[in-house]
Amino acid sequence: MKFISAIIFLMVLVVLFTAGCMAYENVNPESVIKMASDETDWTSAQESPSAPIAMNVRATIAPSGYGGNTEEKPVSSDQKIIKTAEVKIEVQNVSSSAEIIQNITEKYDGIIQSSSIIAGTKNKYSGTVVVRIPADSFDIALLELKSIGKILSSSIRAEDVTEEYIDLVAQKNSLSNQLEQYNRLLVKGQNVSEILEVQKEIERVQVQLDRIVGRMKYLDNRTSFSTITINLLEPAQVETPSGYSIPEVISEGIEGFFNTVVWLFIVILTLLPLILVGGAGFFVFKRWKKNRIS
Repeated sequence: MKFISAIIFLMVLVVLFTAGCMAYENVNPESVIKMASDETDWTSAQESPSAPIAMNVRATIAPSGYGGNTEEKPVSSDQKIIKTAEVKIEVQNVSSSAEIIQNITEKYDGIIQSSSIIAGTKNKYSGTVVVRIPADSFDIALLELKSIGKILSSSIRAEDVTEEYIDLVAQKNSLSNQLEQYNRLLVKGQNVSEILEVQKEIERVQVQLDRIVGRMKYLDNRTSFSTITINLLEPAQVETPSGYSIPEVISEGIEGFFNTVVWLFIVILTLLPLILVGGAGFFVFKRWKKNRIS
């Protein structure tokens, strides 16, 4: 009987030992570490209740788009291309060609950004017209503008700013979400110091947001309207010799005579000091030679 009781007791101990080992294996070590960490953080918070408000405010708001959980707005996948062109054209009349350029620009719903005409020598005019054309009509408008005269030079440049624009959109969404959360904290402010600190953060975020929005508007304008610079030149005038008339011959002869007299007078005045010095030297030499002979 005692032997049977001993066997039953040993079996109970084995069952209890096995159950204890299984329970220990099911314990998650990370949960134990997390509980210890939470307890440490709670103790630290109790020991230092006067933590800076700025750290609390910024820790509360995680920047969306850079690791935060706030939902992001979709970003447009359209390409952003800045197109510019510059052409130099020889035309018969700069003024009338500038008017033709204005008509072509208005035809494609563009605008004249600047226009200037300069009068050169021998009634030869030149001018520069800068136009802004919708990007969709850039190629056909440029082709029509080139047809107003003889093309001397032409250049086209395209700059892809899609990557910069997408980055700006992401920053704008992130800052907008931060600003919204700061405004919510401002309503929940408990004291003056907290309200002032939140207002400071709102101003900081608003400045960054305004700068990004301004850059986006600039890129939108440059990509939606392309810039074309047209330099206009008139051909050089070919001079043909004309026949001579008696009055013109007499006038040119009299003008030549007076020019010759003036030239001789200038030569005499220029050589007069040398003539005087040479004459005085010759006179002294003659007297010296005469006295020596006598």
